[in-house]
Amino acid sequence: MPADFVLTVMSRDRVGIVAGLTEAIVELGGNIDAISQTVMKGYFTIIVTVQFANGVTADELASAVRHSGASGELEVSVKERRGAKTAPVPAGADRFILTISGPDRPGIIHRITSYLASRGINIEDLYAYSESEGFILMAQLEVPPGPEVERLQMDVEGLWPAGRMQVTLQHENIFLATNHVDFRQDL
Repeated sequence: MPADFVLTVMSRDRVGIVAGLTEAIVELGGNIDAISQTVMKGYFTIIVTVQFANGVTADELASAVRHSGASGELEVSVKERRGAKTAPVPAGADRFILTISGPDRPGIIHRITSYLASRGINIEDLYAYSESEGFILMAQLEVPPGPEVERLQMDVEGLWPAGRMQVTLQHENIFLATNHVDFRQDL
């Protein structure tokens, strides 16, 4: 019986965690659909969606991944993925990239995420980091049809005192076109 799981792992960071857990998945006959991994202040975190055609159980997957690290090293959670494979995107929604930077202070993430939720804007991906009194946030958004992009950017800028935060909202296609890096070399 096929199985479809969401796997999360957290640990102190070290080289080779991804190699070990992906080896465990491959040895069980799994196929990774999607993966998102980051290191935050010395802690490794990953979320993986994985499918198995051969009826692997959640407990078997969790055990194999735990054993890919040292005893007690990896905190592992496995949930069966049921229902829709992806969240429904509102008809006519567009993807935008939001960047916010400026001085760090408590409440920035809450303020922007609350505003976006109040407008029915889904956050598909979010990265935020503060260091040396500075703050940066990048988010991929699904914006339903209706709000004018210029109005949306002005509203986000208006969440802070004038000039305190730099806010950029770009359609995903413009962001990709202006930030594309091609590592291939013509020989």
